[in-house]
Amino acid sequence: MSGAGEGTAANPAERAVGAAPGVERWRGIAALATCVALAVFIAAMAVAIAAYPGGSWTLPGANGFSLLRNFWCDLLRSQAINGADNAGAKLWASVGFGALGCGLWPYWWVAGSVLTGRARKLVTRLGTASAACLAAMALLPSDRFPIVHGVVALSGALLGMLAATASVSLRAQGEPRASSRRVSGVLMLLFAAGNALLYVHVSYLGGAETVAQPLVQKLATLLLLGWMFATVQHARRW
Repeated sequence: MSGAGEGTAANPAERAVGAAPGVERWRGIAALATCVALAVFIAAMAVAIAAYPGGSWTLPGANGFSLLRNFWCDLLRSQAINGADNAGAKLWASVGFGALGCGLWPYWWVAGSVLTGRARKLVTRLGTASAACLAAMALLPSDRFPIVHGVVALSGALLGMLAATASVSLRAQGEPRASSRRVSGVLMLLFAAGNALLYVHVSYLGGAETVAQPLVQKLATLLLLGWMFATVQHARRW
């Protein structure tokens, strides 16, 4: 990660703009919207998990949703892998992913707002494109659009990882080198990259289905939520 001088205000005037009351007000609104969206995502996904009938790619006849064996996209299927109707889980998972997608729009503005100049614009624009891909995933379930779903998922992941890399590689004004925002972001990126590689290995290169990818996916998701909350907290203090 970069040194203390990188990612800080280039001059006093730019720093003053970043601290303007109008910017602070909108940053606070965006931070609140992000937290509300994350809360809806967590609640809706919990209901979807409880409603999922069962079945995973490694245990097709199993009952219920397994955090170790199922993928998040299994919740978006019209029919569960074990053959049962999955309308309830699909509805709530769609709400959850829709909320996360909506929450990422203000979040990327918050994440970019703690930086300056080109870095601020880069993080915001790449992140917004990634959020659009995530929202599209809710409309393109893997059982109906297997190829498009995978392309959109990988595109969104790549754009999000690029935005996150730009965000955590730079330190904001007065931020410690090993801040919670940067550390959680780096860990999230490592697990997200691992998840993407496993996805390509299994889906496109003929690799065997194991519990590795679902597990890494869940850890990447938890780290994403942790990084988002840490970024919001940092922005509110900045």
